Amino acid sequence: MKKKQMKNFVKVNYNLLATKKLSSTQKLFVSYIIGWQENGKICFETNNTLALKFGMKYGGMRSVITTLNKFDFFTAIKDYDERTGTSGHEITVNIDLLESFLLPDKKTNKIDCANEKSIEELNSEFYETPAFEVNEFKSIPLYHDNDIIDIEQVMSLLNFNEIDIKEFQKNFPTPKVRFEDFNYYFSGTALNKNKEYHKGILISDEQYKRFQKMIANQ
Repeated sequence: MKKKQMKNFVKVNYNLLATKKLSSTQKLFVSYIIGWQENGKICFETNNTLALKFGMKYGGMRSVITTLNKFDFFTAIKDYDERTGTSGHEITVNIDLLESFLLPDKKTNKIDCANEKSIEELNSEFYETPAFEVNEFKSIPLYHDNDIIDIEQVMSLLNFNEIDIKEFQKNFPTPKVRFEDFNYYFSGTALNKNKEYHKGILISDEQYKRFQKMIANQ
C-alpha cells in the first residue's frame, strides 16, 4: 500500500460492531475493506500481507476470507498482478447488501424458541464424530498450496464416509484439485458448521484439527 493510502486506525460502523452474526475479526476485516472503498480504492493484497497486518497466521487469514466470502455482501476474487508478479485477492464489500445483512432478525415465536435445539445438539443426534488413534497423527501427509491432491484420498484420510465424500466432490469440477482450492472450501465449511446458514457436509473438530496438520505452510 502506498504511503498516502496508509491509515493508523480502522473505522467500524456501530451497526456492524453490534451484530452477533460476525466474529470480532470478521467485523474488523470488513471495516478494513470498507476503508479502502471510502478512499476510492479497491483492496488487492496477498494473504501474507493481510496476515501480517492483522497479526494472524497465513492459514488464519485465509480462513477469514473464505468464511466471509460465503456472505452475499462480501466478494473476494483471486487475481494476479503482472506488475509485481504476485497473486492475491481483489476484495470488495457491497454496502447496500451489508446494511440489509445487519438488519435485526424477525422475532421468533417464544414457543418455537423453547423447543428449538442448537445446531450442535442437532448435529450430535445424527453425526458421530470419528475418533483418531494417537499414532494416526504421526502419519499425516503435508501438502503445499500448489500440490494436486485427490479429494477422495484426502477425505478418506480424514475419516469421512463415502456419502460425504461424494457430496463434497460436487463443489469441484474434477476429482483432483490444487490443495489451496481444497483448503479454501474445506476450511470455510468447517468454520461455518454451527451457523444457521450452514450448508454442506458436517466436519467435526477432530477432523478439522487433523486437516490443519496437513497444511505445510502454516
